[in-house]
Amino acid sequence: MAFALPNGATVFAGSKMAAALPTSAVSNAKGAVFTVANGTLAADDIVLIKSGWGNIDNLVAKVTAATATAVTIGALDTSNTKFFPAGGGAGALIKITEWTQIPQITEVGASGGDQQYVQIQFLEDDRQRNLATYKAAKTKTFTFAHDSTLPIYNVLIAADRVGDILPFYMYAPTSKETRYWSGTPSFDPQPTSAVNQVETVQVSIAVQSRTMTFYKDK
Repeated sequence: MAFALPNGATVFAGSKMAAALPTSAVSNAKGAVFTVANGTLAADDIVLIKSGWGNIDNLVAKVTAATATAVTIGALDTSNTKFFPAGGGAGALIKITEWTQIPQITEVGASGGDQQYVQIQFLEDDRQRNLATYKAAKTKTFTFAHDSTLPIYNVLIAADRVGDILPFYMYAPTSKETRYWSGTPSFDPQPTSAVNQVETVQVSIAVQSRTMTFYKDK
């Protein structure tokens, strides 16, 4: 059992990315191997994954090992062919080459992700049955103190304008953990103002990755 406070955590958005490296195949394995041509990735690079497999599409993960023709991402388990049909995972790997901090965060919020249900009742039932259907889409929000000179403003404004999917990460020092995900940011640089209150702006991130990937400090 372990637990920690998020105090001291820092949040970053991917602000520059390399050209997409096409992947012609992905193995069904614990520690998925992506087949590439003339690859230039290296171990510990962080990549945004594009894949025909929806379960890993838009995930952000760390490269475990890489050669000119194969890239291994150890955090991925694609061994179940019912969820990852053989031959269907091709796409691309996009290396994140620069990160820009979202500083001065005053509030963190999250919504969605809750399980939805449908109720049914057969003639012989004297009470309804509850069946799980789908989980709602997730949104993460970060409220931060307004300063229009911050580099993150241009990053978020540009992504908001064209609907780009950006990679994000949070480093939580007390749990010694880095958490990666991706999403489409919606950002209004006009601050919220109130007497005797710090002016703030907010970015809402429509989460696109199915889950986060977690990496403990070595």
